[in-house]
Amino acid sequence: CNVPAPNTGFVALAGGVQHTLGLKADGSIVAWGYNAFGQCNVPAPNTGFVGIAAGNHHSLGLKAAGFIIGWGLNDDHQCNTPTPNTDFVAVAAGAHSSFGLKANGPIVAWGNNYWFQCKVPAPNSGFVAVAAGGEHSLGLKADGSIVSWGLNGSDQCSVPAPNSGFAA
Repeated sequence: CNVPAPNTGFVALAGGVQHTLGLKADGSIVAWGYNAFGQCNVPAPNTGFVGIAAGNHHSLGLKAAGFIIGWGLNDDHQCNTPTPNTDFVAVAAGAHSSFGLKANGPIVAWGNNYWFQCKVPAPNSGFVAVAAGGEHSLGLKADGSIVSWGLNGSDQCSVPAPNSGFAA
């Protein structure tokens, strides 16, 4: 992949299956790679972003105002952030699913749920970070433990003991 010029000022990166997002210090997103579903077409206005995530063929941007914008392939409604689309502090993308972490600790999930990757286990509270694999999901709790759910065919949801002391 060729990173678009100028190749400076990036503060975060996100990789999809065949596309990449770069978040610039000025709050804009640069996208490049495979674009058959519009996953590289950042919606206007391309300003005020503080977080990014890339799924298989969809992209997500978190605005400083706390709402999430999705674009690209939307076959499983992975670009349709549920309401209320407010108070988000982090974003993650799975293959065909999307995740937002609310400021008060719960994770909101939407999109493809075939492997229950969008069914956050109870109690859905106390999370400080969220991440997504292709068909599984993870949340970091404030106590340093990891909760994982979804497809576990290769033990990707089986957090090794001791499940404590994680910071990111």
